[in-house]
Amino acid sequence: MRKSCALFFAAALIQFALAERDPAKLRVIDGNYPRAFFFRSCEGASSREGAVWGDWEDEYSRLMGIMGKCLDEEVLGREANNPAWFSKFKEKNPEQVVLLHFNGNARDPRHGIEKYFPGHWIYRTAVKIGADVLAEQGESEIKVESVNEFKVNSGRYRTSNDDIALFRVTPDGRHDWNYCEQVQLIAVDPKKNTIRVKRGCYGTKPLAFKAGASRAAAHAVEGPWGYRNNIMWFYNFSSRSPLDAEGLSCADRLVEELTAWFGTGGKLEKFDGLEFDVLHHVTCGDTTGDGVMDNGVIDGINAYGIGVYRFAQQLRRHLGPDTIIQADGALGQGGERSQRANDFFNGIESEGWPNLGDWDFDDWSGGINRHNFWQANAFRPAFSYINHKWVQGVPGQPGKHVNPEVPFSRHRLAFAGAQFTDAVLTYAFAPLHVKGQPINIWDELNCGMANRLGWLGKPQAETICLARESSDLLHGAGRPAGEELAAKITGAVAVKITDNGLLISASDPAEDSLVFSIQDITVPAESSDLTVFAMLSAHARKGYPDAMSRFAQVGVTGGSVDLMDGDGRAITCGQCLRGSHEQALDTTTGASLKFQRAVTIAGKTMAAFTLHPPYKQKKGYLWWSRDVTLPIRDQDLRFYLGMSEKAPAMSDGIWYRIFVAEVIDQKAQEYQQVFEQATKAHEWIPGTVPLKTWSGKQIRIKFVADCGPNDNATTDQGYWSGVRLVQSGISDSQITELKSHMSWLNRRPFEASFYFKKIRSDKVDLTIIVEGSEPVLLKSITAHAAVDARYRIFEHGVVLGNPSQEPYVFDLSKIAGERTLRRIMATPTQDRKANNGKIVGEKITLGPLDGLFLMKEEHQ
Repeated sequence: MRKSCALFFAAALIQFALAERDPAKLRVIDGNYPRAFFFRSCEGASSREGAVWGDWEDEYSRLMGIMGKCLDEEVLGREANNPAWFSKFKEKNPEQVVLLHFNGNARDPRHGIEKYFPGHWIYRTAVKIGADVLAEQGESEIKVESVNEFKVNSGRYRTSNDDIALFRVTPDGRHDWNYCEQVQLIAVDPKKNTIRVKRGCYGTKPLAFKAGASRAAAHAVEGPWGYRNNIMWFYNFSSRSPLDAEGLSCADRLVEELTAWFGTGGKLEKFDGLEFDVLHHVTCGDTTGDGVMDNGVIDGINAYGIGVYRFAQQLRRHLGPDTIIQADGALGQGGERSQRANDFFNGIESEGWPNLGDWDFDDWSGGINRHNFWQANAFRPAFSYINHKWVQGVPGQPGKHVNPEVPFSRHRLAFAGAQFTDAVLTYAFAPLHVKGQPINIWDELNCGMANRLGWLGKPQAETICLARESSDLLHGAGRPAGEELAAKITGAVAVKITDNGLLISASDPAEDSLVFSIQDITVPAESSDLTVFAMLSAHARKGYPDAMSRFAQVGVTGGSVDLMDGDGRAITCGQCLRGSHEQALDTTTGASLKFQRAVTIAGKTMAAFTLHPPYKQKKGYLWWSRDVTLPIRDQDLRFYLGMSEKAPAMSDGIWYRIFVAEVIDQKAQEYQQVFEQATKAHEWIPGTVPLKTWSGKQIRIKFVADCGPNDNATTDQGYWSGVRLVQSGISDSQITELKSHMSWLNRRPFEASFYFKKIRSDKVDLTIIVEGSEPVLLKSITAHAAVDARYRIFEHGVVLGNPSQEPYVFDLSKIAGERTLRRIMATPTQDRKANNGKIVGEKITLGPLDGLFLMKEEHQ
C-alpha cells in the first residue's frame, strides 16, 4: 500500500517557506511586444574563467530576462557561480525574468542522488547473472545470460558505455531495491557472454551476487548533452513506481529538492521560476522493477504520463501560484511525447518553431495550435516561449549539429509566429556575431537601428486568418455542426446531434483511437492550398485525470487510400522464426516494427514503418497486414522500399514480399504472392502491384520482410513507406499525399487550424484521429481553398506572415486603413533588403515562407 506523503509535504512547506514573487511585474508577462529574453549563452558566459560581473550584466540585460543552467544536474560546473550571478542580476533588474533551465527527464548520477534510491530510476530489460559474483573492488567480469542488452560506444556521441545496476531478485521476481550495486560497463564479450564492469560506483559498495538469483539491468538513459558530460539516468515518474523506505517516490524527492532550492533561503530564492527541458509524457523502460520493459504502461494505462501530471500538480502546490513553471511542449512529431500539465504549468517551450528541423514550416499549423492551446489553457499567467533554433546533423560526426543556411525570411516567419500566438521569444540561433561585440539581437526584436524593446506595443486585436475570407468548401454544413454535417461523417463511430454540436463516439469502446472522416470535399482546380478551422472539445479518457488533454490529428488525403495508418488502428503484425509457425511480434527476438513520421533517404523524407526481422537466437521474417475492400474500379497497390544508411556496407539485404488473399467471413483464403524483391540499397525504391483480380472484393494484403535465405540478419533495418491504394491510371501528380497536423483537446472548446499545402486531387478526405475512444464534441468546422496567411495589428505596428510556398499579396489598405506603414531599418549585418526603412504602399507581396514586421508612422 502506498504511503500518504501529506505529512511530509506539510513539513516541507514549513521548513521551506515560499519566496515572494510577482510575475505580473515582469516585462515578459505584462510588457509590450515583441517580448524576448536571452537563452543559455548567459550561463556559459558567467561560468568562464575571468568573467567580469559588470560586463556580463551589461551584455545580458539588453532584453527582458535570462534563462540558464545554475545546477549541476546536466552540466557539471554550472552550480559554482551561476546561482549567485543570476540572483544578483535579478536584484538589479527586478522587472526582468530570471529562469532556471532544468532537465525534467533525467539527471547526471554524479550530481545529488544521495536521497534517491534504486527504484527511483528506470531500467532496460534485466538479464540473469549466470555465475557467482564476488564483492570485490576494482573491475569484475560478470557472466550473464545474454549481452545483447548492454551497450558500449553508445549515447549521443557514440562514446558512452552503459551504467548498470546489479540486483538480488526477490521471491516475487522483482529487483531487490535494498540490495543493489551500481557499476559502469567497460567492455562486452559476446562470445563468452560476459560483461566487464567497474564496481561500486555512484556511492554504492561492491556486493556479492548469486548465480540464478541475481540480475543486471542497464539504466535507461539519455545524452550526454555535451562532449565532457555524462549519460543521464531517467527519473521514474510512474504513478506505479517503487517507493523508498520513507514511502516516497522519485517525484516526491524531486519536489522536495525544488521546494528547498526555490524556497526562502534556497540558492534559487531570487529566481522567478524554471523550465523543465525534455519532460516526457511517455518513457521507454521498466518502471516497476520486474525486469521487463513496460514503457510505463500498466494494464493499458500510461502510468508514467499520469505520474508526470501528478508531479506537476504537487510541484505547483509546493512552489505556489507565483512561481513560473514551464516545460517542453514540442517533443516528438507534433508534441505527442510532451507533458500535458497545462493546469499546473504556465506554458511551454518550443525548441525550434514549428519544430527543431522544420525551417520549411511544414508543421506551421501544429506550431500555431500548440501555443494557442496553451495560451488558452495554461495556469495563469500564461507564459510560453519559442526558442528560435534549427539544427541539422553533420555526416560522420554523431551528436554534432550545426545551424542550417536559411534566408532571413524564414527567421522573420518564425518571429511572426510568436506574435500570432502570444509567445515570448528567445534564441539559440543568433544573427551574425561581430567580433568584440556582445551577442547580437535579431532586428525584429528591438526595431533594428532604432533599438527599442517592446516597439510594437500591445496587441489591438486577435490574429486575423485571411483564409476565412474565402468560400467555405463545406457550404456552411459545419457552421454550426448539425444534421447536414452528420450525414457526411464516416467511420466506425456513432454520431449524436446535440444543441452544442455533434457528439462523436467510437462504436467499439475498446479501440485505442477515435477515427472519423468527412469524405469527398471538392477543391477548386486552381487552388493547391487548403485551410481548415475546427472547434472541438473532448471527454476525459477513462483511467486518466479529468483535465488531462488528448492528442488529436487532422489529416487530408486525396486520390489514394493510405494503408499504413500511423496510429496502427487497422494494422496486424507478427513474425515467423525458421522452422516455426507465424506468431505475434516478440521484441525479445529482435523483431521490431515501428511507425516513424519522418524517415529521410537520399534527401527525400517520408513517413514509414521502420522494421527489423528477428535476429536473436533464431532468424526469420516479420510481417504486417491490412484488410481493405476494393472498389469496383481497378486499383493499384503502390509503395516504396528502403534500407538504412549502413545496409549497403554491412547487410546482405532484406527479401521483401507481398501476398494477397480474399477475405470471406473475416478469414483469409489462399494467399497469392504478387511481389518480391531483395535489396540492400539506401534509396527509396518505388513499386506497383495491379490488384485488378480482386476488384470489388475484400482482401488481406500481407507485407513480409525476411532476412533472406542465408539467414544473415546483420544490419537488416528496412522500411515500408507510402503504401497506398490508387485508382489504376492515376499519376502521382494527381494524388494528394497524406498530411496531418496536431492539436490538443480537453473539455474546453478550442478552435484549431490546419493548413495543407500541395493539394493535387480534385477531391480530398478529411480525417480526424483522437487518442482514446471516449467521445469528442465537434462544434464547428469550415474548409477553405486558401493559404493560411495571417496578420496582427499592434499599437505601433503590424506583423504579417505567409507560410505558403508561393508569394502572397497583403492588402494593407484593408489591414491598416489610412495609417502609413514603414519597414524597420536593419542593422548592418542583417536584412537591409527587406528591412530598408522605407514606407510601403497599399499592397505588399511577401515571398514564400516569409514574415514582415512593419511600424506605424507615429506622427499621424
